[in-house]
Amino acid sequence: MLDDVTALLAQARADVTAQSTATVAQRVATTLLRLAGKFGQDSACGGTLIQLPLSRTDLAGMAGSTPESVSRVMSQLRKDGIIDSGRRWTAILDRGRLLATVAASA
Repeated sequence: MLDDVTALLAQARADVTAQSTATVAQRVATTLLRLAGKFGQDSACGGTLIQLPLSRTDLAGMAGSTPESVSRVMSQLRKDGIIDSGRRWTAILDRGRLLATVAASA
């Protein structure tokens, strides 16, 4: 059990270090991909549907940013056709491009 807790702590520390050097877009993309991995469901459109009532403030807290910055990133991702979102859901339409956002400048 102690080994498991140590591994989780090491992963959390690595995540914090990685996020401190990432752009807001990279942090938001990483957060969306993590949520999709845990809560996502395959949708009819070929994407991944995350049915959670996430506010921009919630997402900003998870991504370590401000709601305004997250809103700008989400708007750009939607405009680029990478995601779509509504009041109680977010859909990842192009996982490859979202992964490319994470990898950009990394």
